[in-house]
Amino acid sequence: MNGKPSSSAKFGTRFRVVLVQPEKDGNIGSIARSMRNFGLKDLCIVSPMTPVGDEAYRYATKGREILRKARIVETLSDALRGIDLVVGTTAIVGTSSRNILRLVIDPSQLASRVAGTTHSVALLLGRESTGLSNRELQECDVIVSIPSSEEYNVLNVATAASIVFYELYKVRRMRPRSLEPSPLSIDRLVSVFNQLADVADLPSHKKRLADRAFRNVLAKSIISRREVSLIMGVLRKARDKTHASLNPTGK
Repeated sequence: MNGKPSSSAKFGTRFRVVLVQPEKDGNIGSIARSMRNFGLKDLCIVSPMTPVGDEAYRYATKGREILRKARIVETLSDALRGIDLVVGTTAIVGTSSRNILRLVIDPSQLASRVAGTTHSVALLLGRESTGLSNRELQECDVIVSIPSSEEYNVLNVATAASIVFYELYKVRRMRPRSLEPSPLSIDRLVSVFNQLADVADLPSHKKRLADRAFRNVLAKSIISRREVSLIMGVLRKARDKTHASLNPTGK
């Protein structure tokens, strides 16, 4: 044996399930149980509103070990350390294309997007009563929502978690692409895009929306390292030519 982790082991540690201020310990336990069902191991709880007590362990059944090893942290930033891609969940979908923050994909689209990468992924699940706040969603690269009845579209958080876990589990054996861009190269691409937005002299709120839209496009696409390099080259040329035309003396 070569001692290398199996594909199942890599799958289990690549995804971090982050519960943001959960309010019911039964749901915490149910999510741990579902994680065990679908091979996930890394659970992080942000500032829980309830102790992780006996009821959580009763609901967890075979997922008790996941609960025992779960990390409890004070802030979302603490929970996201070491993560490449942040995925938020919401039941509130934007009804207008102008609502950039609430433009969503479904769990199967998420699974297709992340199956071909080796990035570490955080799956954010919000409070039972109010979900994730707009500020927390701003921290996300991708927003996921589960299609459901218009008459009653709010799923129990543990049920929603199970659906997302299942979709990810289905595609776990897809071979990661070796030519995926690094998170750093994506950040550099976004930085050059924002420099062009600065040159365009857009109002600050439109620059924020453009930044969000560009990040959305990159996060939802299956973009290769080569594609990032080519786009970066074009944007840099445009930036440099624009600066040269605005400063012909080189000052």
